[in-house]
Parts: sequence; C-alpha cells; structure tokens
Amino acid sequence: MVLRDAGRVNTLDCGNCEGILSKKRDQSQDRDSWLAEALELLRERGVDHVKVEPLAQRLGVTKGSFYWHFKNRNDLLNSLPEFWVRRQTDPVLATVAETDGSPIEKMRAILTFLAHEDPDRYDNAMRAWAQFDEDVARSVTEVDDRRMATARVLFEQAGLSQTDAAFRARLWYFYDVGEHVTHDTPTTITERLKRAEHRLKFLTSDLKTDD
Repeated sequence: MVLRDAGRVNTLDCGNCEGILSKKRDQSQDRDSWLAEALELLRERGVDHVKVEPLAQRLGVTKGSFYWHFKNRNDLLNSLPEFWVRRQTDPVLATVAETDGSPIEKMRAILTFLAHEDPDRYDNAMRAWAQFDEDVARSVTEVDDRRMATARVLFEQAGLSQTDAAFRARLWYFYDVGEHVTHDTPTTITERLKRAEHRLKFLTSDLKTDD
C-alpha cells in the first residue's frame, strides 16, 4: 500500500480561497437587506408568511445565503423588532438633535420628516404581531414611550407644564397612530405636509416660538 504525502492530504490549495469567499458574500444579501424585506413581507402578509424561502425569492438569492447572517427563522424574527426601531424610529428621534431652533421648529422638522418618509407604515404590522408575542409587545411599548417622551419634552421646552405637555404629547401621538390604524394617511407627500402643518398649528398656536 502506498501512502500519499500527509502534507498534501490535509492541505487545501487556498490561493483563491479569499476570492471565492468574497464572491459568495457578494452574491448573498447583507443582513439589513434580509431584515428590510422581512419587514415589508410582515406588512404585506403577516408574520406567519415571513419565512426564508419566500424572502430568498423576493431578494433573488438562494436560501443558503440567508445563513450567512441568521441561524434560523427564529433568529430573523427575533432581530426584526430591533431593526424596526433602528430604521423606523431612531432616524425620527435623531431629527430632534440635528435641528436647530425652537421646540416648535423641532416639531415641524419631525412632522416634515414623517411626511416625506412615512416611517410609521410598518407600525400596524408590528402592533398586530405584538398581540400574540410578548417580546414584540414590549418592543412596541418601548417605541411608543420613546416617541411620546420626545414630544413631551418638546412641549415642556415650549412652555407647558409637565402634566399639560404629557397630555398634548399624547394628543399628537395618538392622532398619528390613529391615522395609520384607520388607513387615513394621505398617499402623497404634498397632502401629508399640508396635514402636518395643520396639526402643528392646532398643537402649538398658544405656545412660545423663541429658542
């Protein structure tokens, strides 16, 4: 019996391994692309339809590329609330920090951002999912609290007492939620901007406008 060189038996010619791996990574969607498509599918059809195979078909990749980023479907679903917050709430709240001027100008900046981006379009899907998933329900509650707290602080800075600021923040936020729940959000940016300005007028006409 002839034994092959042990060094050759266990050695892989990896001169192009890095290139092959890079090509495979290029062919697979990045993690956020999977999550974005999952969020869209959640909005369209509900969480029961958020599965690997239909997502891969929508993204135009193989199922195998999914496992570059997630252990399994549960890993994807567990990652989805954080992605929703990062993509749909964090940018809105960042608008406050990035906007100069009075509290009312900051409110206007938020409403303008919302009118252009309509990030709340996924809220109904998350709220529906939260009805039977406690972890998702906690995420939704945390988002609601963060959003209302931001509005409350702005109303306080504009001169309202803590009690009145909290109440007016609820008026703002509950209107926003109700608009989406009842599917009453205008379809065009122009109409959304008009409605946003009208809301701002009713919410702030009695408040100070100086910095």
